[in-house]
Amino acid sequence: MPVVKLRLRELRRMLGVEVSTEELLERMPMLGCDVEEVEGEHVYVEYFPNRPDLYSVEGVARAYRAFFGIEPGLREYTAEEPEVQMRVDRGVEGVRPFIACCEVLNAKLDGELVGELMELQEKLHWALGRNRRRASIGVHDLREVEPPLRYAAAGGEELRFVPLGESREMSLAEVLREHPKGREYGHILRGSRVPVVLDSEGKVLSLPPVINSELTRVTEESEHLLIEVTGTDRRAVKHALNVIATAMGERGFGLRKVEVLYPELTEVTPELEPEEMVLEVGYVRRMLGFGIGEEEVVESLRRMGYGAEAEGGRVRVRVPCYRCDILHLIDLVEDVAIGYGYERLPEALPEIPSAGVELEAEALEQKLRALLPGYGFTEVLNLMLSNPGENFMSMRRSGEAVEVSNPISEEHTIVRTSLLPKLLATLRQNRHHELPQRIFEAGDVLLLDDGRVERRRRVAMAVIHAKAGFAEIRGIAQGVLRDFGAEAEFVPHEDGAFLKGRCAAVVVSGRLAGVLGEVHPEVLERFELEYPVAALELELEALGSRGAVPKV
Repeated sequence: MPVVKLRLRELRRMLGVEVSTEELLERMPMLGCDVEEVEGEHVYVEYFPNRPDLYSVEGVARAYRAFFGIEPGLREYTAEEPEVQMRVDRGVEGVRPFIACCEVLNAKLDGELVGELMELQEKLHWALGRNRRRASIGVHDLREVEPPLRYAAAGGEELRFVPLGESREMSLAEVLREHPKGREYGHILRGSRVPVVLDSEGKVLSLPPVINSELTRVTEESEHLLIEVTGTDRRAVKHALNVIATAMGERGFGLRKVEVLYPELTEVTPELEPEEMVLEVGYVRRMLGFGIGEEEVVESLRRMGYGAEAEGGRVRVRVPCYRCDILHLIDLVEDVAIGYGYERLPEALPEIPSAGVELEAEALEQKLRALLPGYGFTEVLNLMLSNPGENFMSMRRSGEAVEVSNPISEEHTIVRTSLLPKLLATLRQNRHHELPQRIFEAGDVLLLDDGRVERRRRVAMAVIHAKAGFAEIRGIAQGVLRDFGAEAEFVPHEDGAFLKGRCAAVVVSGRLAGVLGEVHPEVLERFELEYPVAALELELEALGSRGAVPKV
C-alpha cells in the first residue's frame, strides 16, 4: 500500500484549526490509514489503495475537516470555461486513445510543493494508472507553449525534443531506447507509432506515458500549469485528473477547463460535478445489521465528505468527483459505517448458530508444514500470477491458463497452472547459496477445463544438488504419502518438464494425483540452473484420501 509523506505544519494550516501533533496522530487512523513513522515535521502514513484522493496533504486535510466536523458535507469545485483546445488525432486510437486536461491558474509553488505534486503524480500512476498502463499524468509549465494543443501519434524518428532531466535533443525512438524512463516504461507502447502532446508550433510537451519535455519543466516560478492525463481506460484517465485537479483547488489555485476535440465527439474536462445516487435506509440497515436512523445515515455520509439529504426512507447522495472508488451502493454503506464509527456498532451474535470447522485442505497444509522440515525442506511462498513464458514455454509444456484482464506487468499476465515453475525460479534466485537445497510450496493453481475454471490446491517439492535424481524424489514421495496414510502407485509417465524414462505419475486410489522425476536439462538451462533438479507436484487431496494424520 502507498506510504504518503505529509508535512505536519502544512496539514495544520490547511485544517484551519489548531490541532496538536498528538491529536492528529491519534485521529488519523480513523480515516482509514496506519501511521508508520513520525520524523521531525513529517509523518509517514500508509493508506489503502482504494483511496487515491488521500495520497496528498490536500486530500487528507479535506477528509479530516469533514470527518471531525470542521467542514462536513460535499466540497464542490468550480472551473472556468475553456479557452484552450486539445485536438486529438485519429492516429492515437490504436495506441493510447484517451486524454483529459485541465489548466491551473495563479499557482503559487515552492520547492516542497513541487516535490509533493510530483509524488502525488507517481502514486496515482500506481493506484489508478496500473504503473502508467491505464493512465499517466503530465504536469507542464505553459509559459513556452502556444495553444491550441494536439494529441497525435508519430513515428520514432519524426520528432525530436529534450526529455526532462536531459540537456541534449533526442528523437522519440532514442528516448525509448536510451533514456532510463524510456527503458522502464517504453514496453507499454507497442507498434511503430507513439503518442505525443504538441503545441501549435510542433514543440513536444510530452511522450506519454514515458516522460515530459524539459521545455515544460515545473519549477517554483511556474504559475500557469497544464495537467494532461492520457491512457487506455477513459474512467481511470478522468478520475486521475479529478484527483490532482481538486488537490490544486484545495490550495486555492484557479482551475480552467480544456476542450478536448476527438474526431467524432467533443468533451470538456475536468468533469467536477458530483454524481448522484439514491441509498435506501432499509438497505443500509440490512447490510450493517442494526437499526441505524435516517438522520444518522445522513450525518455519517456528511462526515465522509458526501452531500446527503433525507427523503422519507431514502437518502439522496452526491458523490464528490474525486471519489473514484465508489462503484456500488455497498461502497456508500461502508462509508456510512466508517462515518458512524466502527467502535459504536452494536455487538451481536449471528442469528444463525454455527460452529467453524477447519477445512481439510487447510488441515493438510498445516500438517505438511510440520512434516516437511523433518525431510530437510524449507517452505517458500510465491505469487499465483505468472506468464506463459515461465508457466509453459520454459517448462517445455503447452496449455491454456486464466488470463489477467488488466495486468500490471508483462510478468504477471496469467494465473499459474503449476507450482513447479515458481519453485525453479526460486532456486534460480538462490544459486549463490550452498547445496543441497530442498524447498517446497503448498498453494492454489487454476485450471481451465472446457471453459470452466477449476481451483486445485497442490504441494510441490524440488531438490537441487550434484546427484539429485529420480530415486531420491521417489523416496521422498513414498515417505510423505506413507506418513499421511495414503497408498500410491508409481507408473511410467511422460511430461515435457521431465527427462523421458526418469518420470513417473503418482496414482492414488486409481486417480492421477501428481507427477515426479528428474527435471529436463533444457528446463534447467532456461531457469539458469547448473545442477540436476528432482521435483514432484501432488494434488493435496491425495494426502487426505485416507483421512490419516501424519506421524510428526
